[in-house]
Amino acid sequence: MDQDNRSNAEKTPEENKAAEFRLPPKKTRAKEGILPAGSPRVKVFYFIKTFLFLAASSFLVAFSSYCLIAPNNFATGGVTGIAIIVEKATHGKVPQSVSIFCINAPLLILSFFCVKKKFAILSMLNVVMQTVWLTVMEHLNMPQLIFEEKIFAALAGGIGIGAAIAFAFKLGGSTGGMDIVAVMVQKKFPAPSIAWMIFILNCIVIATSFFVYKVDGDVTASVLPLIMAACEQYVESKVNDAITNGFHSAIEFRVITDKPEEMALTIISKLGRGVTSIPATGMYTRETHSMLVCVINRRQIATFRKILKDVDPDSFAVMSGVSQVLGLGFFSGED
Repeated sequence: MDQDNRSNAEKTPEENKAAEFRLPPKKTRAKEGILPAGSPRVKVFYFIKTFLFLAASSFLVAFSSYCLIAPNNFATGGVTGIAIIVEKATHGKVPQSVSIFCINAPLLILSFFCVKKKFAILSMLNVVMQTVWLTVMEHLNMPQLIFEEKIFAALAGGIGIGAAIAFAFKLGGSTGGMDIVAVMVQKKFPAPSIAWMIFILNCIVIATSFFVYKVDGDVTASVLPLIMAACEQYVESKVNDAITNGFHSAIEFRVITDKPEEMALTIISKLGRGVTSIPATGMYTRETHSMLVCVINRRQIATFRKILKDVDPDSFAVMSGVSQVLGLGFFSGED
């Protein structure tokens, strides 16, 4: 590229203004493997973070199923729900830990060939830790929480498992079972939300629980477990979506201004965010303006508002929430 050797006097005001603000260099992203690139300290931090998220995720699944859902006589969805149904049908002869491990094993093996190895490995570790947690709880006869109002068990169980799934997805893995199936299906047939796909798959499992929990001659008692399971699944999917999207949510600003160059350069300089300019015409005044579109983090809102006030107090701005942002400077979509 030819260098611009002109003096400042020979340049336009816009060019001089642009020279004051240097665009931050684009960050190149190395191809990711199982471990992050970087110093040993970075890798140690990654291991600690991964272990804590895995421990929390697997414990929440085990605790929610063993202490909240199963003792209140209804089943959740997925492999955990199947394990609860099997335990109920066999009168406890086949514990949840055995069913969860046996059902997940072929799914985990399949995931190594259908999805990324990182996803498969993290999912496998999560399932193993779930099995360990459940085995410990079963052998220690950990107290189970039986609620008079079953809805509380459904709410608590949904929050616990929903958070567990979100933590697992945050790492780039899953809690096993239907999560693996949903990811493999979405890879083949993209869907708006993995959480809602899991919800649909889990409803199929819940429907089969009717034959285990039904009470002859009592329609209400037979249907109640299905209602509680549906409530648990709804809460689970909403919590999962809220936590997963919450990690990557942002704010979009659309600014109508007569000072687009100065406004854009100030945003780039002070916030390090890209700006897109779109021609806009006021249909009432028939005047032509520029509309700047910019996506920022929530913590940058105050600074952005100050920029609007300082650069162009007469600008018109619209702020809206964005559930998820993919791209440079935000979530890569591959984590």
